[in-house]
Amino acid sequence: MTSKSKFNWKSWASYLALIGCMSIAVNWWQTRDAAMGSVAGFHGRLLDGSEFSMADYQGKPVLIHFWATWCPVCDLEKGSIQSISEDYTVVSVASWSDGVEPVTRYMRDNELTFPVLLDDSGDWAQTFRVRGVPASFIVDQQSMIVSSVSGYTTELGLRVRLWFAGREG
Repeated sequence: MTSKSKFNWKSWASYLALIGCMSIAVNWWQTRDAAMGSVAGFHGRLLDGSEFSMADYQGKPVLIHFWATWCPVCDLEKGSIQSISEDYTVVSVASWSDGVEPVTRYMRDNELTFPVLLDDSGDWAQTFRVRGVPASFIVDQQSMIVSSVSGYTTELGLRVRLWFAGREG
């Protein structure tokens, strides 16, 4: 076997480490101004007309997920968010989505059942300092934001963050 045909593990590991560092740096840059701290007072009216209050979920990890009907990346994540909502508390915030009807239609057409808080004005997005969608915030058992992600993230990545947020600290 020649040296050209040998697999170079050190080189491969270096590339993976570089990609990992770059991913962490990009996520930090995108979320550097994102809201942190308590969301205990977060409440509003959901798309179905019911009231939502974070106070009802004290003691549980929660995913707050900002999205929009027109966002192609949000569309890629919708299955992951639906799956996560079957195991964890999820409240999604439909920002800048042109009203109740388009959001209701989107949810129905895609067979999505997670709760939706309508944010056409962008007030919630501004409160959370969301710069773009999708954006996800992980809330721990004490209603504190412990993690935020801007842009696409995997279901596994969100589940791991929620698992850590649900651990007694």
